[in-house]
Amino acid sequence: MKAQISFVEFLTALAIFLASVTYISFQISTFIPNYLNEVKAERMRSEAFQLSELLINDPGNPANWYTLNLNNVVRLGLSDEKENKTNLLSYNKILKFNETCNSNYPEVKKKLGLDYDFSLVLKEGTSEKINCSIPITRKYTTIRRIVAYRDNNQVKYGEMILQVW
Repeated sequence: MKAQISFVEFLTALAIFLASVTYISFQISTFIPNYLNEVKAERMRSEAFQLSELLINDPGNPANWYTLNLNNVVRLGLSDEKENKTNLLSYNKILKFNETCNSNYPEVKKKLGLDYDFSLVLKEGTSEKINCSIPITRKYTTIRRIVAYRDNNQVKYGEMILQVW
């Protein structure tokens, strides 16, 4: 007995194979764009959290950057260099950051080492201590953190809202 198949059986097997390959290709082609979008979004969330961590818990380089010309500053940070406590910001740095960001956003973005655009708001109740924002042009990621700062030797608490896009 010979192992032979008829032409009809061959066409049936070929049709099943092509249908399977087409189905799998279609499923992969619909999955990959969603997967890539999620990877980009996760990368953006990660970088936004890193930026919030840098701003909150790093005094900057040099630590007294708020007293210097921005050209002499390597990195911006809002942490109070005198007390070195987690999530305790310097009120002088808050004021200088807000002033600098509103007058020279591109330079602040450069000093933070960002590829993305960002918006930063620091609220204490209804008042805003920092409002550094530009119009959001596409999908963004938001990080919210609770922070403290000293204003006239009184500790005050606020919420830092960082958006990256």
